[in-house]
Amino acid sequence: MRINAILKVGMRKCSCLLFSKNDASNAGGALVYILIAIALLAALTVSFIEPSNQQSRSQNAFQIAATLKGQVNAIRAAIQDCILLYPSGDGTINSGSTTDTGYHAPFPVNPSSAHFDSSSLDGKTGDLVGDLSCPGNNGGSGSENEHSVLFGGATGRFMPEKPSLFNDWTYFNGSGTKEGQSVDGVYFLIDSDKTDPYIGEALSKLDAGYNQCETDYIDGDGTNGCADGAKCLRVWVKRITPSCP
Repeated sequence: MRINAILKVGMRKCSCLLFSKNDASNAGGALVYILIAIALLAALTVSFIEPSNQQSRSQNAFQIAATLKGQVNAIRAAIQDCILLYPSGDGTINSGSTTDTGYHAPFPVNPSSAHFDSSSLDGKTGDLVGDLSCPGNNGGSGSENEHSVLFGGATGRFMPEKPSLFNDWTYFNGSGTKEGQSVDGVYFLIDSDKTDPYIGEALSKLDAGYNQCETDYIDGDGTNGCADGAKCLRVWVKRITPSCP
């Protein structure tokens, strides 16, 4: 490395001056060379540290993006299998009521839906993707609102563990206002309120790998579909509003 070569030359000159029998002016010159050597050593240290930090940040962003892409594929596959196997869904969802405004059949209903009142699926909160069930698949129970879950031992399909620093994947099916934004359609979303810079880089990188209508990377402000101060990735299954850019 060029800096290293200069440093070696500087040190040799310092050594020669320190051990020669020259006058006091040479001693002063030696001090100058020592200071130069120290400055070069500091520059050399910085040159090693900065790329290392940048490389670590890039690696973290790449690993998170790769992990999330695998989870997106797994969640999509589970939903697609459901609607292909049970295309008729559950015709009683939102029948004569407003419990699931704007529900889009035959996709899974929100886990917190009042449609599940008095069923074994009652009491779910947060609309987590891991709590999704398949409309039309009642597991032989005879009750239409007893949907079979998408993830778990009975299906052999398990919800992937969320990456560190992220919140759980959530799901939405319907129309309404989410974090200040009017939405209509079906999507699942992951977010993080942590400030690590590689989080935004990972979500942006992942978003860039999809069609612009498939995903949205959102730097949240509380009015754009993502909580203020958070960073979100929204993956659309069916998109109506907001319209595709």
